[in-house]
Amino acid sequence: MGMPHARSTRGAFTAAALACCAALPLAGCGTGETGAGSSGSPSASVSPTRSADAASTSTQASSPSASTDASTTALPEDWRPEEPTVLATGQKVPDDYEPATLEHPARNVPKPVMPAEASEETEAGAQAFLNYRADAQWYSIQTGDTSLIREVTSTDCVECTKQYNHFDTIYSKGHWGAGGHEIEKIADDSFAKRADGGYNLPVAIKSSGLIVVKNRRITERQEPFNLSERFDTYVYYESGTWRYLTASPRGSM
Repeated sequence: MGMPHARSTRGAFTAAALACCAALPLAGCGTGETGAGSSGSPSASVSPTRSADAASTSTQASSPSASTDASTTALPEDWRPEEPTVLATGQKVPDDYEPATLEHPARNVPKPVMPAEASEETEAGAQAFLNYRADAQWYSIQTGDTSLIREVTSTDCVECTKQYNHFDTIYSKGHWGAGGHEIEKIADDSFAKRADGGYNLPVAIKSSGLIVVKNRRITERQEPFNLSERFDTYVYYESGTWRYLTASPRGSM
Protein backbone atom coordinates (compact mmCIF):
# COMPACT_ATOMS: atom_id res chain seq x y z
CA MET A 1 0.00 0.00 0.00
CA GLY A 2 2.57 2.47 -0.94
CA MET A 3 3.53 1.67 2.62
CA PRO A 4 7.02 1.46 4.04
CA HIS A 5 6.25 -1.92 5.55
CA ALA A 6 5.46 -5.44 4.49
CA ARG A 7 1.99 -6.94 4.26
CA SER A 8 2.69 -8.83 7.47
CA THR A 9 2.84 -5.51 9.33
CA ARG A 10 -0.57 -4.56 8.03
CA GLY A 11 -1.76 -8.02 9.01
CA ALA A 12 -0.91 -7.28 12.63
CA PHE A 13 -2.94 -4.08 12.45
CA THR A 14 -5.77 -5.93 10.74
CA ALA A 15 -6.15 -8.36 13.60
CA ALA A 16 -6.50 -5.49 16.05
CA ALA A 17 -8.80 -3.53 13.76
CA LEU A 18 -11.17 -6.39 13.10
CA ALA A 19 -11.37 -7.04 16.80
CA CYS A 20 -13.01 -3.60 17.09
CA CYS A 21 -15.38 -4.19 14.20
CA ALA A 22 -18.07 -5.37 16.47
CA ALA A 23 -19.90 -2.09 16.50
CA LEU A 24 -19.90 -0.23 13.24
CA PRO A 25 -21.78 0.79 9.98
CA LEU A 26 -22.35 -0.82 6.54
CA ALA A 27 -19.31 0.53 4.91
CA GLY A 28 -17.61 -0.52 8.06
CA CYS A 29 -16.95 -4.10 8.82
CA GLY A 30 -19.91 -6.21 8.04
CA THR A 31 -23.60 -6.88 7.81
CA GLY A 32 -26.37 -8.55 9.60
CA GLU A 33 -29.69 -10.17 9.08
CA THR A 34 -32.71 -10.49 11.26
CA GLY A 35 -32.37 -13.50 13.44
CA ALA A 36 -29.36 -14.57 11.43
CA GLY A 37 -26.66 -13.56 13.84
CA SER A 38 -24.80 -11.50 11.27
CA SER A 39 -22.67 -8.68 12.52
CA GLY A 40 -22.52 -5.21 11.28
CA SER A 41 -24.22 -2.00 12.00
CA PRO A 42 -24.43 0.89 14.34
CA SER A 43 -27.98 1.69 15.18
CA ALA A 44 -30.35 0.71 17.80
CA SER A 45 -31.22 -2.90 17.56
CA VAL A 46 -30.30 -4.50 14.34
CA SER A 47 -29.23 -3.59 10.85
CA PRO A 48 -27.25 -4.52 7.66
CA THR A 49 -24.60 -2.22 6.32
CA ARG A 50 -21.47 -0.90 7.74
CA SER A 51 -20.55 -3.06 10.60
CA ALA A 52 -20.80 -3.17 14.26
CA ASP A 53 -22.27 -5.69 16.48
CA ALA A 54 -25.70 -4.38 16.48
CA ALA A 55 -27.59 -2.20 14.25
CA SER A 56 -30.88 -0.68 13.71
CA THR A 57 -34.25 -1.98 14.64
CA SER A 58 -35.46 -4.93 12.75
CA THR A 59 -32.33 -6.36 11.36
CA GLN A 60 -28.62 -6.42 11.68
CA ALA A 61 -26.46 -4.52 9.30
CA SER A 62 -23.25 -2.70 8.96
CA SER A 63 -23.47 0.72 10.20
CA PRO A 64 -22.89 2.56 13.49
CA SER A 65 -24.04 0.53 16.49
CA ALA A 66 -26.28 -0.14 19.34
CA SER A 67 -25.10 2.52 21.69
CA THR A 68 -24.81 5.31 19.12
CA ASP A 69 -27.06 8.32 18.95
CA ALA A 70 -28.88 6.90 15.95
CA SER A 71 -32.64 6.87 16.26
CA THR A 72 -33.96 4.00 18.33
CA THR A 73 -37.58 4.65 17.47
CA ALA A 74 -39.20 1.83 15.54
CA LEU A 75 -39.93 2.80 11.95
CA PRO A 76 -43.42 2.46 10.45
CA GLU A 77 -44.07 -0.86 8.74
CA ASP A 78 -44.42 0.92 5.40
CA TRP A 79 -41.11 2.79 5.78
CA ARG A 80 -38.73 2.71 2.79
CA PRO A 81 -35.16 4.07 2.61
CA GLU A 82 -34.77 7.37 0.79
CA GLU A 83 -32.86 6.77 -2.44
CA PRO A 84 -30.45 9.42 -3.77
CA THR A 85 -30.94 11.59 -6.84
CA VAL A 86 -27.18 12.25 -6.89
CA LEU A 87 -24.54 9.74 -5.78
CA ALA A 88 -21.74 10.56 -3.32
CA THR A 89 -19.33 11.22 -6.20
CA GLY A 90 -21.74 13.73 -7.75
CA GLN A 91 -22.89 11.29 -10.43
CA LYS A 92 -26.54 11.96 -11.30
CA VAL A 93 -29.05 9.17 -10.87
CA PRO A 94 -30.94 8.87 -14.19
CA ASP A 95 -34.61 9.75 -14.45
CA ASP A 96 -35.51 6.19 -15.46
CA TYR A 97 -34.12 4.74 -12.22
CA GLU A 98 -36.86 2.94 -10.28
CA PRO A 99 -36.34 2.20 -6.58
CA ALA A 100 -37.12 -1.30 -5.36
CA THR A 101 -40.61 -2.11 -4.13
CA LEU A 102 -42.10 -5.17 -2.46
CA GLU A 103 -42.88 -6.44 -5.96
CA HIS A 104 -39.58 -5.89 -7.79
CA PRO A 105 -35.91 -4.95 -7.27
CA ALA A 106 -34.54 -1.57 -8.34
CA ARG A 107 -34.41 -0.96 -12.08
CA ASN A 108 -31.99 1.04 -14.26
CA VAL A 109 -29.51 1.46 -11.41
CA PRO A 110 -26.57 3.67 -12.49
CA LYS A 111 -23.16 1.99 -12.34
CA PRO A 112 -20.74 4.12 -10.27
CA VAL A 113 -17.71 5.62 -11.98
CA MET A 114 -14.44 6.01 -10.09
CA PRO A 115 -13.34 9.70 -10.10
CA ALA A 116 -9.82 10.31 -11.47
CA GLU A 117 -9.00 12.14 -8.23
CA ALA A 118 -9.52 8.92 -6.28
CA SER A 119 -6.16 7.66 -7.59
CA GLU A 120 -4.20 10.35 -5.73
CA GLU A 121 -2.63 9.87 -2.29
CA THR A 122 -4.03 13.13 -0.97
CA GLU A 123 -6.87 14.08 1.35
CA ALA A 124 -9.01 14.97 -1.65
CA GLY A 125 -8.07 11.65 -3.23
CA ALA A 126 -9.01 9.71 -0.09
CA GLN A 127 -12.35 11.54 0.09
CA ALA A 128 -13.04 10.85 -3.59
CA PHE A 129 -12.23 7.20 -2.94
CA LEU A 130 -14.61 6.98 0.04
CA ASN A 131 -17.31 8.65 -2.06
CA TYR A 132 -16.85 6.06 -4.79
CA ARG A 133 -16.81 3.21 -2.30
CA ALA A 134 -20.09 4.45 -0.83
CA ASP A 135 -21.61 4.45 -4.32
CA ALA A 136 -20.24 0.97 -5.05
CA GLN A 137 -21.76 -0.28 -1.80
CA TRP A 138 -25.15 1.26 -2.69
CA TYR A 139 -24.90 -0.31 -6.15
CA SER A 140 -24.24 -3.75 -4.64
CA ILE A 141 -27.33 -3.51 -2.44
CA GLN A 142 -29.48 -2.21 -5.30
CA THR A 143 -28.37 -4.82 -7.83
CA GLY A 144 -26.70 -7.75 -6.07
CA ASP A 145 -23.53 -7.07 -8.10
CA THR A 146 -20.81 -6.89 -5.45
CA SER A 147 -17.85 -6.87 -7.85
CA LEU A 148 -17.22 -3.10 -7.63
CA ILE A 149 -17.27 -2.91 -3.85
CA ARG A 150 -15.04 -5.97 -3.54
CA GLU A 151 -12.46 -4.38 -5.87
CA VAL A 152 -11.87 -1.49 -3.46
CA THR A 153 -12.13 -3.36 -0.16
CA SER A 154 -9.32 -5.38 1.39
CA THR A 155 -10.03 -9.08 1.68
CA ASP A 156 -8.61 -8.73 5.21
CA CYS A 157 -11.97 -7.23 6.18
CA VAL A 158 -13.71 -10.51 6.94
CA GLU A 159 -16.98 -8.88 7.98
CA CYS A 160 -17.06 -6.88 4.74
CA THR A 161 -16.74 -10.11 2.79
CA LYS A 162 -19.57 -11.63 4.82
CA GLN A 163 -21.74 -8.64 3.95
CA TYR A 164 -21.03 -8.97 0.24
CA ASN A 165 -21.60 -12.72 0.32
CA HIS A 166 -24.87 -12.07 2.13
CA PHE A 167 -26.18 -9.87 -0.68
CA ASP A 168 -24.89 -12.29 -3.31
CA THR A 169 -27.02 -14.96 -1.64
CA ILE A 170 -30.07 -12.71 -1.29
CA TYR A 171 -30.13 -11.96 -5.01
CA SER A 172 -29.24 -15.50 -6.07
CA LYS A 173 -32.41 -16.66 -4.33
CA GLY A 174 -34.61 -14.14 -6.13
CA HIS A 175 -34.79 -11.62 -3.27
CA TRP A 176 -33.41 -8.07 -3.22
CA GLY A 177 -32.36 -5.03 -1.20
CA ALA A 178 -33.26 -1.35 -1.15
CA GLY A 179 -31.45 1.66 0.29
CA GLY A 180 -27.89 1.34 1.52
CA HIS A 181 -26.86 4.88 0.53
CA GLU A 182 -24.20 6.31 2.85
CA ILE A 183 -22.09 9.45 2.82
CA GLU A 184 -18.77 9.37 4.66
CA LYS A 185 -16.96 12.67 5.23
CA ILE A 186 -13.38 12.91 6.50
CA ALA A 187 -13.02 15.32 9.43
CA ASP A 188 -11.09 18.53 8.76
CA ASP A 189 -7.36 18.56 9.47
CA SER A 190 -7.24 14.83 10.17
CA PHE A 191 -5.46 13.46 7.09
CA ALA A 192 -2.16 12.01 8.29
CA LYS A 193 -0.24 8.85 7.45
CA ARG A 194 0.40 6.52 10.36
CA ALA A 195 3.68 4.81 11.19
CA ASP A 196 2.22 1.60 9.71
CA GLY A 197 1.73 3.41 6.37
CA GLY A 198 -2.05 3.54 6.45
CA TYR A 199 -4.57 6.25 7.30
CA ASN A 200 -7.01 5.91 10.19
CA LEU A 201 -9.39 8.78 9.46
CA PRO A 202 -12.12 10.19 11.72
CA VAL A 203 -15.30 10.36 9.65
CA ALA A 204 -18.88 11.59 9.87
CA ILE A 205 -21.31 9.03 8.43
CA LYS A 206 -24.86 9.57 7.25
CA SER A 207 -26.94 6.60 6.12
CA SER A 208 -30.40 6.42 4.55
CA GLY A 209 -30.90 2.94 6.03
CA LEU A 210 -31.83 -0.17 4.10
CA ILE A 211 -34.22 -3.09 3.85
CA VAL A 212 -34.15 -6.59 2.39
CA VAL A 213 -37.25 -7.93 0.65
CA LYS A 214 -38.02 -11.64 0.53
CA ASN A 215 -41.27 -13.00 -0.85
CA ARG A 216 -42.78 -9.49 -0.84
CA ARG A 217 -41.99 -9.04 2.85
CA ILE A 218 -39.37 -6.90 4.56
CA THR A 219 -37.19 -9.38 6.41
CA GLU A 220 -34.23 -7.13 7.30
CA ARG A 221 -34.07 -3.47 8.18
CA GLN A 222 -31.40 -0.96 9.13
CA GLU A 223 -32.59 2.38 10.39
CA PRO A 224 -31.15 5.65 9.04
CA PHE A 225 -28.46 7.32 11.15
CA ASN A 226 -26.35 10.45 11.14
CA LEU A 227 -23.20 10.20 13.28
CA SER A 228 -20.36 12.69 13.25
CA GLU A 229 -18.04 11.64 16.08
CA ARG A 230 -18.34 7.88 16.46
CA PHE A 231 -16.18 6.24 13.80
CA ASP A 232 -12.77 6.09 12.20
CA THR A 233 -12.17 4.55 8.79
CA TYR A 234 -8.86 2.85 8.00
CA VAL A 235 -7.70 3.02 4.37
CA TYR A 236 -4.33 2.47 2.76
CA TYR A 237 -2.72 3.44 -0.53
CA GLU A 238 -0.99 0.76 -2.54
CA SER A 239 0.26 0.58 -6.16
CA GLY A 240 -1.49 3.80 -7.14
CA THR A 241 -4.88 2.99 -5.61
CA TRP A 242 -6.72 3.21 -2.31
CA ARG A 243 -8.10 0.21 -0.44
CA TYR A 244 -10.60 0.16 2.39
CA LEU A 245 -9.71 -2.00 5.38
CA THR A 246 -12.12 -1.37 8.23
CA ALA A 247 -14.13 0.99 10.41
CA SER A 248 -13.65 1.22 14.17
CA PRO A 249 -14.98 3.16 17.15
CA ARG A 250 -13.41 6.65 17.23
CA GLY A 251 -9.96 6.62 18.75
CA SER A 252 -9.81 2.86 19.33
CA MET A 253 -6.91 2.25 16.92
